[in-house]
Amino acid sequence: MRLLVFEFITGGGLVNDILPASLMQEGSMMRVALLQDLEEIQNLKLLVLNDGRVNPPQMAEGALLNIKQGTDLASYLHDINSDYDTVWLIAPETDGILVHWNQFFNQKNKQVCLSTNKALILCQNKLKTINRLQEAGISCVNSQKYQSFSALDAGAWVLKPMDSVGCEDVYLLQTEQQWFSVLQNLNKQQAYLVQPYIKGKVLSLSALFYQGESAFICCNQQHLTFDDNKFQLLGCTVNVKQEQRLDWQSLCSKIAQAIPGLWGYIGIDLIETEQGELLILEINPRLTTSYVGIKEATGINVAAQVLGLLNKKIPNVTATKSKTISVNIH
Repeated sequence: MRLLVFEFITGGGLVNDILPASLMQEGSMMRVALLQDLEEIQNLKLLVLNDGRVNPPQMAEGALLNIKQGTDLASYLHDINSDYDTVWLIAPETDGILVHWNQFFNQKNKQVCLSTNKALILCQNKLKTINRLQEAGISCVNSQKYQSFSALDAGAWVLKPMDSVGCEDVYLLQTEQQWFSVLQNLNKQQAYLVQPYIKGKVLSLSALFYQGESAFICCNQQHLTFDDNKFQLLGCTVNVKQEQRLDWQSLCSKIAQAIPGLWGYIGIDLIETEQGELLILEINPRLTTSYVGIKEATGINVAAQVLGLLNKKIPNVTATKSKTISVNIH
């Protein structure tokens, strides 16, 4: 297999734009972890896209493809089209970026290690995703499209772009002054989602999905802080709440049946309320920051498991380790 690794932020997706520092750090961490897993797999020829402004990973000669500023990435990929047959794409859902590049590679008849395009389009819209899950009887945080501040009850609210990634432009707003300060700077062309702020633990599930089936890997706790009313992800603790594996697997199975187009590694963000209720926040149909700690915490080579899905079978994920790992971003 000739596999092209394209992590959008570090791999040239923004080669002619400014690189966002926080997303670049997370992207670099995920790419390093992914490459470490892939390098353990035999009969795999790797090609790795790298923005020339980013410190490159250590790769075998000829494996690193440096993208210089001024490059038209689509044209570049067209020129090297015959050098690879499979693509591991990591990209944000924001502005349809993940969907766009998945379609790009699909049109070139490449095998992409991602969900179906229909599932990606659904998951990039947080409200439509929540509506689909609720229709399937899965508990989610009550969500609505933001219309106006005056239409909301008093209290604490979370405001986020409908297609944001991570904590990008996600706000906690509790007073009229905070709303006024944020609203005057919002992108008027962007659709926003509003959710009641719920106290509790912010968790994520890491799992493998394939044609309506799922294999739970681990549960992770997200560590968040606030800066000028905005959420900021500090890191996560990987492989927590191991005693609830059966509950997590049951939840993943319900999600897999609700969205059968999910494929490969999927991250599921949820809230465990102070009363112990589990409420889904969103589905991330790509690698997430938690991936960085999975191998050390569980012994599972997730990349090998994902490539195994190409053989049309959901794997039996068995951990050889059982410990918690801290992944720090800041």
